[in-house]
Amino acid sequence: MSAQMRNRGGNSTATAPLISSTATEKPKPASRKKLAAPFKVTDSFPRCTYFNPIAWFVLVLDIFLILVTFKWLGYFRAMSPRVVNKGKAKRHHGSETSLIDNCFNCRTAWEFASRAFQKYANKQGMGTRKFLGMHKSPKARFPLKKFGSTSWMKYKEVGERVRAFGCGLIELGLIPLPKDEGTKIEFENTTQSHAILVYEETSADWMIALMGAWSQALVVATSYATLGMSSVADAANECNVKAIVCNFKDVEKVGKAIAKMSGVTHIIYTTNYVTAADSATPPKAEGVTVMSFDQVVALGRKVPHPPTPPTPDNMAVVMYTSGSTGKPKGVMLRQKNVIASVGMLLNYVQETGLIREGKETYLAYLPAAHIMELCVEFSIFGYGGRVGYSHPRSFSSAGAVRLDEATGKLHEGAVMKYPTDETQNFAPGGLQCFRPTFMIAVPKIWDILKKGVEAKLGKKGAVVRSLVHFGYAWRNWLLKHNMDSVIITALFKKLFHPILGGRQLIFATGGGPISSEVQSFVRTIFCCPLVQGYALTETCCAGTIQYPSDSRDGVVGPPVGAAEIMLRDVMEDEVDSKGQPTGRKVGSVLDRNGKPYLSSDTSHYGFPCDGRGEVLIRGPSVSAGYLKLPKKTKKEFDSQGWFHTGDIALFTLDGCIKIVDRLKNLVKLKGGEYIAIESMEKEYSKSVYVNGINGGLMCYGDGDMDRPVALVQANMDLLRKWAAANGINAGTDDELCANPVINKMVLKDLVTAGKQGGVSSNEVLTAVHLISGNGSELKQELNSPWKPENGFLTASNKLQRKTILNGLKKITDVLKKKGIK
Repeated sequence: MSAQMRNRGGNSTATAPLISSTATEKPKPASRKKLAAPFKVTDSFPRCTYFNPIAWFVLVLDIFLILVTFKWLGYFRAMSPRVVNKGKAKRHHGSETSLIDNCFNCRTAWEFASRAFQKYANKQGMGTRKFLGMHKSPKARFPLKKFGSTSWMKYKEVGERVRAFGCGLIELGLIPLPKDEGTKIEFENTTQSHAILVYEETSADWMIALMGAWSQALVVATSYATLGMSSVADAANECNVKAIVCNFKDVEKVGKAIAKMSGVTHIIYTTNYVTAADSATPPKAEGVTVMSFDQVVALGRKVPHPPTPPTPDNMAVVMYTSGSTGKPKGVMLRQKNVIASVGMLLNYVQETGLIREGKETYLAYLPAAHIMELCVEFSIFGYGGRVGYSHPRSFSSAGAVRLDEATGKLHEGAVMKYPTDETQNFAPGGLQCFRPTFMIAVPKIWDILKKGVEAKLGKKGAVVRSLVHFGYAWRNWLLKHNMDSVIITALFKKLFHPILGGRQLIFATGGGPISSEVQSFVRTIFCCPLVQGYALTETCCAGTIQYPSDSRDGVVGPPVGAAEIMLRDVMEDEVDSKGQPTGRKVGSVLDRNGKPYLSSDTSHYGFPCDGRGEVLIRGPSVSAGYLKLPKKTKKEFDSQGWFHTGDIALFTLDGCIKIVDRLKNLVKLKGGEYIAIESMEKEYSKSVYVNGINGGLMCYGDGDMDRPVALVQANMDLLRKWAAANGINAGTDDELCANPVINKMVLKDLVTAGKQGGVSSNEVLTAVHLISGNGSELKQELNSPWKPENGFLTASNKLQRKTILNGLKKITDVLKKKGIK
């Protein structure tokens, strides 16, 4: 997930100097004044409320109401469902004898979709806002998307369009997969045209293309809409793709690369975020037939074909990774893998009781080329829910405007009161327009929301700030003990619930570790459970999911019903000085205390656990492997069916998983100490001076360094305020970032945040370099924000570490020296 709000910093686009002429100028002591720290809630009560009679009155009254309304009963409730042992592996309760491999007795994803079209025929299914172009607002750095009214397709309309699109693909020359009931992966060996490739942002037509292909036993290869054309060409050739589905705006770009794609004969374009006027002139491309999505649907209606239902062993999706570790790999997912994950999700929502079949609304804005978004969106659709489509940059009201087409009035800005059925039609952001009961976001989004709320509260008076802080500390303490407030919950629902739409029942976070502080904040302030999930593309979104009753931070939950999980000792064969094996085993990766990760461990840095090690996952959701990469498949999928994730975790005493870090992101420093890069970034990102919208920060260390350093996308608004209050005038934003006084202040704040989060002494940063983020979003400049568009982030918004190091080499070469004693 990517940022929704834009940086409103200075307009300078100059490259940040390593040392500026004004950076060394020290402000006169007489001109320096103390700046109050930016407002930030904590789980400790503010001192000013200790002697406040109103606070004590509210506390006593709330305790009385908690007692009489039985809000204390949760204290005696188990945090997570019971987990059962199956040998060394752990399974979800109820899955002792067999893992979940179906949903509503459907054995394929297509059968599941067909059921939804019939059962929920007259219910609203897919919602899309009318795109009216871009609007330049004086309040925003970049133009905002402008939307009109929202239209909804009913399930029967979706089903008809899905079947027609599938028929249209057959007319274009695609061939249904042969029946494959065995273990042989037929798709990998065939040379016929069984596949389409979707190279587009999340939209209704994205999901219709997926299900339309499945209706004719065809395969869908997915590619992130921000990947380069070389990756798209590789995927098209590996999958023998005949047709590419892309956006109207990308037809020319795809057309220029057609020569590199041996089997592609058709480009099918959507008009997602394209105005009617812009799409009036059909695009063209040399050597290929270009058709609109609607033309393919019309062709299918004209020449109907009966559906060709796929078998459970037929390939459903070849999902290409975002490429954070090199060339994107094609993960092969069969129909049976997808339906097992759907069944797992259904089992979860039935157990929690928070999502009701046929009654929910889901906000779809993450890339559908990411396994988490694809599986959850498809599942919600299959449960009869409404799916409202948005965009990462317009899902909040800060990134969009709304036009009342009847009156011509333009609505913009945040919505801070409950939307109604009438007012939501004028809400600019996807959140307030669709008012989801369920949504998923990556940790970066939740961090941005937290800092945004705190920034607004920081502008309020001292009384309001202290009361909110007091309420947060009290409710957070209650939630940690499985209880809840009556008064504070009602107050927070009035104040903060509308920010996320006002109807939220449960939200989830995934795609990376989230800090305890951020998870607690969202859960407490927005009055909605925020649960973590853990899974991979290779496991088709099946791994673990935290339960709403589990108030612990950092725990990603027990194994889901479609998977079993085991921890592997992180050991390797010892060799002598001549490279010969000694016959002994040694830890291949050691923890911060120099100890190996063993499945027999009972303690993790003083906390009790039930084993530590690399996470292995097995079950009906697990992928068939990597397309045309047999050596890579054999390395990561062992002969017993276990997928080796590369993640290091521990089992809590009640059978939940807690991720420690990734094997490849445990870095050894010069002195032999290991540092956990991703865990460090999770904690340091809590600093108010880190701009998550522009990419956050990246920690770095290697075998030549004694201590780690960090590159930091700076919160320029706060830096300018701090500089002004302390008599510092460095000129441009880039010169301000180079100021040593500013650097020292930010480093101190980062270190404080890290120590509060429990980073070890070896992981304490020794130096930082601040980046203004005022450079190009499309080019790799020294002061650029980190975006998927310029390659500094992957399409799923993860750091492209090597790309950042190489692109900012002029900076990193200097910074690394500061990590050497």
